[in-house]
Amino acid sequence: MPTLTQVKYTNPKIGKTLKIVGIVLAALILVTVGIYVLHRSGLLAKKEDTDARSYTMTPEMSQITMESDLHTGYLFSRTQKILQEDRGTDPWVVNWYVIPGTTRTVPAMQSGYVDAFDQVLLLETYVSEGSRSKADSLMKAIDDELCCEDGTLRAFIRLPKRDQVEYADGSIYENDVFEQLDQAPVSMKATNRYLRALLNYYDRWGGKKVLNRIKDLAAIVFGSESTTSYKAADRIAAPTPIPVTEKSLVPEVTEEETNPSGVVSQTGIELSSLDLEALRRTAVLLPEYQEKYDALVQIVKDGKISENLPLYAWMYLDEESYTYYAGSEMSVELVPSLYTMVYLAEIGEMDQSSYAWVSGQIYNSGYLFTSYDLISGEATTETEALEAYPLVMYLAMIKGDEELFEATFSAMMRNYATLDTSEALYMYFREVENGRIAVYARENLLAEIYIR
Repeated sequence: MPTLTQVKYTNPKIGKTLKIVGIVLAALILVTVGIYVLHRSGLLAKKEDTDARSYTMTPEMSQITMESDLHTGYLFSRTQKILQEDRGTDPWVVNWYVIPGTTRTVPAMQSGYVDAFDQVLLLETYVSEGSRSKADSLMKAIDDELCCEDGTLRAFIRLPKRDQVEYADGSIYENDVFEQLDQAPVSMKATNRYLRALLNYYDRWGGKKVLNRIKDLAAIVFGSESTTSYKAADRIAAPTPIPVTEKSLVPEVTEEETNPSGVVSQTGIELSSLDLEALRRTAVLLPEYQEKYDALVQIVKDGKISENLPLYAWMYLDEESYTYYAGSEMSVELVPSLYTMVYLAEIGEMDQSSYAWVSGQIYNSGYLFTSYDLISGEATTETEALEAYPLVMYLAMIKGDEELFEATFSAMMRNYATLDTSEALYMYFREVENGRIAVYARENLLAEIYIR
């Protein structure tokens, strides 16, 4: 006699009904999954036009990179691993990490701070490669932890759970004197670049929430809040961009510099903070800002220092008055001027003499240095500006200048790690104090954005 488990329904109507129900459920699941995928991809999102432009490598430029030692497929993954995953700082990337030496007395070192501009570049990279979940997570972290009450971005924050700089075990070396100020200074450079990242996100995935964030940020960057209040102590107090191996090498803030009543302040618009392409796209999206955008473009164009040194002023004050450099020495920093040139080039307003000057530096010496004398135009330091090379390569891409691209790419590849045993393998590195090797987020993220 058969058991109950052996009994089968043989009614054909019941079997047919169950089959139909199964097919319908499977179809519903497929439709639901399909709609979700389409929604996440942004294809179903209602988006307004921002007139985004893109500049990519010519086939000849791509060939130059392919014939080199550069592994573009590894660059970003290595950047994430070394500056985020291994540091345990997700979703942040630290701004620098010094690889350990060959003995225990030469330990690894890392920055104890999160640089806002680096995080915005990381967000751009996530958007570019279509990593929406990572982009969402990072945007939330930026809005929660890097944003001031008015919506601007702080220049930097201390990494969580790092209440004191640790010198004893060699794990972190950083200038922590910024804590003597009330708070980290606002970075309009990061704030404006964040606007670009949000526009890129919106163009790809849409979303009313992101559009509202763009509108809020636009009101800030086009308003009176776009000025940057600079104090002499701000730069001294910022996390040092160069790791040092001895605490005594960390600069100290004097009593005069930390006394609010004694600090020399200057307020204006930093030219290198004005991401003109982001502002142009915002004005396309929100036409009420077109007039202000045109005015800002003219302010930047008029900020060229001279024909002898066609770099750009540091800050616009008022009534067509500019400050050409920060600090007490008549020395103009190169990298801020290069950002200004890039932003002008993206909107078709690049000054030809500026482009020729930068090209000449590459062709004549093969090096770009961090600062140049205001009068003579000669380099005032032997410190190489490694952040400058991806910016100049991008200028060459915008211009379609394959010769300048190749020369600049070759200069940048001098500092590309190819040794299999190196922790910095497949990344761009800097040589810092005492011959130590450091990797920085900045040039690696810029390279990923421009030459991926």
